[in-house]
Amino acid sequence: MLKGIIIDDEINSVELLEHLINDNCPDIDIIAAETSPKKGIELIEKHKPDVVFLDIEMPDMSGFELLELLNHLSFHVIFITAYDNYAIKAFKYNTIDYLLKPIIVGELTAAVDKLMVRAQSNSSTDVSIQKLLETIRTVQNQSKLAINALNEIVYVDINNIIRLESDSNYTNVILIDGKKIVSSKTLKEYETILDSGVFFRTHKTCIINLNHVQKYIKTDGGYIVTKDNFQVPISREKRTALLDSLARR
Repeated sequence: MLKGIIIDDEINSVELLEHLINDNCPDIDIIAAETSPKKGIELIEKHKPDVVFLDIEMPDMSGFELLELLNHLSFHVIFITAYDNYAIKAFKYNTIDYLLKPIIVGELTAAVDKLMVRAQSNSSTDVSIQKLLETIRTVQNQSKLAINALNEIVYVDINNIIRLESDSNYTNVILIDGKKIVSSKTLKEYETILDSGVFFRTHKTCIINLNHVQKYIKTDGGYIVTKDNFQVPISREKRTALLDSLARR
């Protein structure tokens, strides 16, 4: 059985979630609950839970800010949120789960089932949470992109990116100065977190920055020429949407 803590600023939400967990999740033992994020940090440090059910939107600090203040992230997290907003995009390609309010029993039990699988496999909670926080920071601040390079994290001005190219399970990020950064994230992950109003996936192998499009060539099935004179292929099903996006700029 896993020890659990609930941190949510709304007492009614705390009581409801605890009730739902007690009735439907026999593998979780809620040992403490708190409506104050600051006191929640104290609970985590005192009890060292296996899982924290953590509200994202709280008045004193967000759930993400709470995690940033902890020295050790040796527990699993299931986030709770009332808003289907930007943050949800960040969860899509991370192993950490979330629940939307009002909480549905089936979604709760499904999230706990996935949690139990991760717990049994001894997957690294610290790495998973750090990866999520990095993604959240990228989504919140679209002027910079945090690129997970092979041995470092490189922060790049969004405007300096010409395109991103798929390379198997890696992505090559091409900058306006000709520099190439090899990232350990897939192109699909970048498609999820980048602003779709600026970046467009033209093909399974490429995402372009629409601000760096030099011209569209109609012949040979159609292709884009970027400002560094690189020819970017366009898949047939993407052509109309791409031209619409370019026309709106």
